[in-house]
Amino acid sequence: MKRLITLIASLLVLSCAAALAQEYVPTPVTVSKEKVKLNGKVYLSHVVLERQTLYSICKAYGVTEEDLYEANPALRETGLQKNAILLIPIKENAATESKGETVPQKQAEGASSYAEHTVKWYEDIDDIARRYDVTVKDIMDLNGLKNKKLSTRQVLKIPVKTVAEAVPTAAADTVKTVETKEPDAEENRLPAQELQVPEVSDSELLNLRSRDVVDFSLVLPLRASSKPSEVNMDFYSGVLLALKDLEAEGLKVQAHVYDLSAGLPPIDALVRSDFVLGPVASRDLEAILQRVDGRVPVISPLDQKASSLSSYYRNFIQAPSSTDNQYDDLGQWVKDDAGEEDKIILISEKGAGSVTASVAIRSALARRELTYDILNYAIVEGRGIPNILSASMTKEGTNRVVVASESEAFIGDVVRNLGIMLGKGYDIVMYAPSKLRTFDTIEGSAYHKAALHICTSYHADYAAPEVDRFTRTYRALFRTEPSQFAFQGYDTARYFIVRAARYGSNWADRLGHERSSGLHTDFLFDTDANGNHHNVAVRRIVFKKDYTTTLYR
Repeated sequence: MKRLITLIASLLVLSCAAALAQEYVPTPVTVSKEKVKLNGKVYLSHVVLERQTLYSICKAYGVTEEDLYEANPALRETGLQKNAILLIPIKENAATESKGETVPQKQAEGASSYAEHTVKWYEDIDDIARRYDVTVKDIMDLNGLKNKKLSTRQVLKIPVKTVAEAVPTAAADTVKTVETKEPDAEENRLPAQELQVPEVSDSELLNLRSRDVVDFSLVLPLRASSKPSEVNMDFYSGVLLALKDLEAEGLKVQAHVYDLSAGLPPIDALVRSDFVLGPVASRDLEAILQRVDGRVPVISPLDQKASSLSSYYRNFIQAPSSTDNQYDDLGQWVKDDAGEEDKIILISEKGAGSVTASVAIRSALARRELTYDILNYAIVEGRGIPNILSASMTKEGTNRVVVASESEAFIGDVVRNLGIMLGKGYDIVMYAPSKLRTFDTIEGSAYHKAALHICTSYHADYAAPEVDRFTRTYRALFRTEPSQFAFQGYDTARYFIVRAARYGSNWADRLGHERSSGLHTDFLFDTDANGNHHNVAVRRIVFKKDYTTTLYR
């Protein structure tokens, strides 16, 4: 009996070991097409993905490990790290050699390369898409899937995409010049600055309205019967104030409010509305989209990541502008501002855990065919950076420093170094992601000294009369200060109600024909291949040296 127990235990251990062994799936290595010119030599830049090895990278590119060490001196000390960016010496026939047996990569008939993945019991298609950094639609299209349902042990083909627009890992003792060109792959949607449409005020549209009554459904997880959600209650309060103002302007609004925490609202009530505003989270939005099945416009009011739902559903409207739009507009702003004597310098963090901001911002610069210097360093090297910047910066024009990071610690170090350079007499303008406004460890005065420029989806100019009026009214009604969510509730509800009043039942077809400015948010919609609408409007904010903050657009 004891022996039987021992045998069973051994089998269990072996089965567990086998299961663990099956979990390891080497990540395919795809040859990058992104070229970088440094010190007269041309390299390919490769972003290291999880579970890639030096051996598999060398095989894919047809180079030796010594070639990699020579091109990336820091590699001997740091080893291969996820999201690190390697410079790859260009070798002849590298693309051909990338099909070596060591890389688990296949070629589908009439399709690009793919890897195979066996679905585990705890995985859904969204998990798998995130793991391989592809979209759910990519997986569904390649596998001919009609819906998102998967079965355990199902073998999926996963498309392998080329990693492009990566930032080369430069040594901290040099600043390298990068010559960029227009990328081969185009975005599906145009940047906001390329959409030439007129600015239209709500008062103009209300004067021309086709009807005097608008009916809409508001679906939010208010949790009114327990502990109310502060964010959603703020949003709801902003909506209520929008209704109050619109009725004062002669428009009657019928709002049907549903607390999602009490259950999903009835389908027949939703489809009778002019539109459904909410819910907030992607999962809740998807539940509503499934129920109404394209029969009424459903508006995503807050979640920037919900835009992915437009791949699977009809009559979907994404109201928050994405961070990709912010990064893209930041690149355009640099191009708009840069003069002939100005210098553009891109600063990114060496060994950062995520390269999302770095890749997106560099892509935005590349699309504008800008030439810039790049400095990639770690915080521990920060004390020596002013000397490096001195060798790169100009005193003939303005140094336009683009910070491609969302790390509070790293940006704090960059701001400190720029302060030193300002003390040396250099003219500096800093461009950075809007997330900087949430950082508590960086003095706001440093942003003003560096003339910080940010692109953001939301900003309220409290010096504007209409913002001041809203704030005073909100205080009087709710006995508290309006949060950004209150502003968003007001702007979003007012924008869509006014359009429904002006254009009638087909109001959604008019999205994209005009730009509109709210108290806190701008609206400019672009239509994707599925006929769904995405807000691409971005506001530009300047932190001036006189310690004022100006809404540039």
